[in-house]
Amino acid sequence: AKLPESEGDIFRNFLDSSAQIPKWADIEKIERGQRIHAVLTPFMGLSLFSGSLVGGGQFVTAAVVTALAGNITTNPTRRITETGMLLAALAFPGSLINQGSEAHDSLTRVRLLHSALRYWLPKSGRLEPHRDMVPDHVYVEGEVPINQQDLAITLGVFCYINLRSLRRMSIILSSSDIDCYVQMWRYCGYVLGIQDDLLPRSLEDQEEFMLASMLHQGCPDHIPGSSTKSFIGAFAHAANKDSWGLLPEGATNTYLQQMTRYLNGNEYTTGMEIEDLGDYHWSVLFTRFLGFSFGTLLPRLPFGLGETLLFNIHTKNIRKQLDKRGTPTGHGAGTGEDIGGAATEPVKYAQSRL
Repeated sequence: AKLPESEGDIFRNFLDSSAQIPKWADIEKIERGQRIHAVLTPFMGLSLFSGSLVGGGQFVTAAVVTALAGNITTNPTRRITETGMLLAALAFPGSLINQGSEAHDSLTRVRLLHSALRYWLPKSGRLEPHRDMVPDHVYVEGEVPINQQDLAITLGVFCYINLRSLRRMSIILSSSDIDCYVQMWRYCGYVLGIQDDLLPRSLEDQEEFMLASMLHQGCPDHIPGSSTKSFIGAFAHAANKDSWGLLPEGATNTYLQQMTRYLNGNEYTTGMEIEDLGDYHWSVLFTRFLGFSFGTLLPRLPFGLGETLLFNIHTKNIRKQLDKRGTPTGHGAGTGEDIGGAATEPVKYAQSRL
């Protein structure tokens, strides 16, 4: 059915604006950034999980809003798998720039999901425990959830903190490749609707923003240790199950915990109460060996042979997973019953149809 002119204009204007390519977009750099993303896929997965998603829990407002949506506490593996697949779509150069391409469409769906949650969370009553779940100096009465700062912090978690984690894995990127990777995420932020003055123009630009954001709402002492460990444990269990027992659950859990501690730093994981087994623990040495061998040396083989090999292997596997998954339908936001358990009073809320 055709929408009335006034309502239809909203969607037409949105589609028109999302189709526009900004003047600053350097397509060659953005596609190079996508290729880097593909070449380093396994390390990106570990970095984005342990360093970015779990470590990003220090940004308490974003972490609490995610928990209040219900999807990450009730079914964490589903939400992270969906996020992983959305990020995986970036591995195909040319899939990001134009409206209708795979990565562009995935990010546009996320933008629409954010807008729906921005409206639904306050209306549903799920935000009522927010005040009691964050420190007083962070809470802002009437603050819109998933606002521009929250989105820019999330972008920095996926870009700046991700690059920092890769470097701690002994993966050394050229300054040119770092710039290309930042430009890729800058364009991702544009598609997600982040205002231009919050989009990073360089790694140093985003580092300055992230350090300021850490001072503003970074509260590593406030990260709940038991739920964080349970969150990590759920993935260790899934890895054991998916590998038919080849990956021992206990060792995998230890590995992911130590990677979370090592990639983020002890000062940013205090509330997690993860035991520090040292930077010479097998998990750290093993990851740094693989990172230097397959993330630094192999891609630098003459004539681009190593990089091409890794790119072809990883994109073939990603394509297989994406085809198996089909079109994403969201992150299950609003479908979970468990919203974190930190509220002082029972909360009544409506179920979402997202």
